This record gives sequence, C-alpha cells and structure tokens, in this order.
Amino acid sequence: MQINFNKISNDEKDSLKNQIRLGLIELAEEESKRRKKKRLLAYSAAASVVLLVSLSVFINPNNTVGSKPQTALELFAASNTSTDSNIDLEEISLVLQDKQTIAVQDSAVISYGKNGKKVTVGKQAINTNSSVAAFNTVRVPYGKRTQIVLTDGTRVWLNSGSSLIYPTQFDGSIREVYLTGEAAFDVAHDKTKPFFVKTKECNVRVLGTVFNVSSYPEDKNVQTALLEGKVRITYTKKGILSNQEIQEDLNPGMIATINKDKKQLKVERKDVASILSWRDGYFTFKSQSLGTILNKLSKYYKIEFIKGSNLNLETSYSGSFALNENLNSLAAALSSITNNNCTVNANQRTITIK
Repeated sequence: MQINFNKISNDEKDSLKNQIRLGLIELAEEESKRRKKKRLLAYSAAASVVLLVSLSVFINPNNTVGSKPQTALELFAASNTSTDSNIDLEEISLVLQDKQTIAVQDSAVISYGKNGKKVTVGKQAINTNSSVAAFNTVRVPYGKRTQIVLTDGTRVWLNSGSSLIYPTQFDGSIREVYLTGEAAFDVAHDKTKPFFVKTKECNVRVLGTVFNVSSYPEDKNVQTALLEGKVRITYTKKGILSNQEIQEDLNPGMIATINKDKKQLKVERKDVASILSWRDGYFTFKSQSLGTILNKLSKYYKIEFIKGSNLNLETSYSGSFALNENLNSLAAALSSITNNNCTVNANQRTITIK
C-alpha cells in the first residue's frame, strides 16, 4: 500500500512519522536483545569448558593424562631423550653421571662394586668419583647385547636396541631402574627393599626373581614374562577425566602383555624359557607369527626385511637361531624353517623374503 501525503492532514502526518520512529526503535531494541542473547550463549559455553577442565583437575589432581614423573629416576629418564632411540648407535656405551662415555666391547660385562664408586668394564676399572648415588646409563645398538651387574648383585642382560638407566647406589627403601627396549633380570633377593623396573607404559615390582621385560617404543605391545619368583605389573590406563590403575600378579610361567593401542592388559600362560633364550645367545620361538619373528630378528641382527606381497605374516612357526650367525646362515636357516625364498644383500644389510 502507498500513502499519498498530499491528501492527509499535518496531524496525521505527524502521527505516521511517530509510528515509524517507534517501530524503528523497537526493531533496534530487538536486535540488541538478540545480540546480548548470542553473547550470553557464547559465555555459557566457555564457562562450561572452564568448569569441565576445573572438575577434571579437582577430580584427579595427581593422575592427569600424561602425569608428571614422580621419582628422581623418572625425572632423569624424562630429561634424557637420547635413550628413546638407539637406531643410529654403533657401539655399546656406558654414560657416567658426568656425561663421560665409555666404549664397551661386545663380550665385556659392566660390573659395579657394592658402594658404587668403582665400575669394571671388561678388564678396565673406572672410578666413578661418586660419593652419593648418581644415575648411569647403558645404551646398546641394534645387533648387539651386553650384561650389567648392579651394586646389589642383580644381573641384567640388556638386549639389542635397548637402554637402561640405574643409580650407582640403591639408597632409600626401594631399588628401581628405567628400561627402554628389552632386558632379562636376575634380581638379588632383598625382602626389605623391593626392586622396580619402570618403563614408559608400566611398572614391574619384584622381591627376587628371574623375568624378562620388553618395552620397545616402536612395538605395539609391552610384555613381561616371569620365569622364577613373583612380580606385580602396574599399568595406568589413561582416560579423559581420570586414570585407572590396573594391577596383575604373575606367577612363574605367566606372561603379561599390554596393548598400547587398545589400552588392554592381558595375562596368559606360555613357554617363558624360550622368551629368555636370547640372553644365552639364541633366539628360540614356539608357535610365533612370521611377523613377530622377523620383527625380533631385525632388532637382533640390525637388518631390514623386504617382504614379498604374497607373504603371510600371520603363519606361525617354531625354531631357533644362534644370534652370532652371519646373514647368509641366517637367511638359509630362515628359508629352511619357513619354506620361503630368502635373498641377502650384505652391503645394505637386507634380506628379501617371499
């Protein structure tokens, strides 16, 4: 509808203008309310996020996701990122508390005196110059292994591509070491001072026993196998608002496996002796998948396997390899066990299997 202003009175014109002005004011007020409501919703959402975060802090102040290390050993391990990967390491090395690095021969045993002030590497005696407990680190490249005798008499076999951080003296009420990779332990018995093996994924508590822990960063599983004695596995399953601590006690012949992706802890009975065979210079396996076998051999020999497209990695095999075999002997033994064709490239340290 159109209004002809020439045919209405001045009073009617004033009335219409006033109505239009009031309408514009009302529209402006509605727009202002709409914007305030939108801002209020945004503030409410932000407040909800803040409240959610605050609740997660108060609900679980000591077990937040990615909780901070608590002991001096864990703090040292967290700051010592060089142990995360030994892929470029060529020689076994002992790193003392003053960062001095000692080269270790393949067959040499690293042995500490009772007070931790002296350490023997093969036939070489070294003064650690330590009047108090300090942390030493042994790093092993892929393809090699070594042995360590700690100050309490505990013997450790450290496998290929692994690192162990430990104190020169076990002061205090517990004994603890930090492992990256794989190691077998024969722990000296001391019921008053329990022994802990700590890894990124779990803790293993023992009093005196023989067991194996495998915790390589690149592997999807962390495995603890018990040969003698008793151990307790503690695994912290991390959640959004809180963490769940799971514990399992192992008896001889039991294996605990933590799946990193699924965040599951599984305990079962298996042949444990074969799992520890590497400390005696052999890799013995029973009913293991080809994929698992090749994965371990690549660590033990520092080689790469080139797998054929039709290779079934889920097929299980049993057998044994001497860990000092050359690549040609290894390929021949692998071909005999699996009935697959294996070709060696010694220069590139690869074996093609198909």
